[in-house]
Amino acid sequence: MHIQTKSSSILIEKPCAQSSCVVIKCDSEIELIRLFGSLRIEKTDDFNFPYKVTTCKQEYADALLLLIKEIDYDEFFMSRV
Repeated sequence: MHIQTKSSSILIEKPCAQSSCVVIKCDSEIELIRLFGSLRIEKTDDFNFPYKVTTCKQEYADALLLLIKEIDYDEFFMSRV
C-alpha cells in the first residue's frame, strides 16, 4: 500500500516473517519519528524510501488513525451531487 501525504511518501510492505508485523518505509525520517518514535527507525538502501520501521499491525493501525485525523477537509472540492 502506498500513502501520499503533504510531507512524505509512505510504503507499507507485506508482513515480514512474523505475521503480526508490517514493514513501513518512508522518504521522511521526521514523519516516521512522528508516527512511531525515533528508537526503531532504520536506514535502508532504497533510494525512494531510505527509512523504515517494523511494527505490529495494531501500532500501524493507530498511526493510520492519526493520519486520518489530520486530513484537512477544507482543501477538498465540494461535490455537486
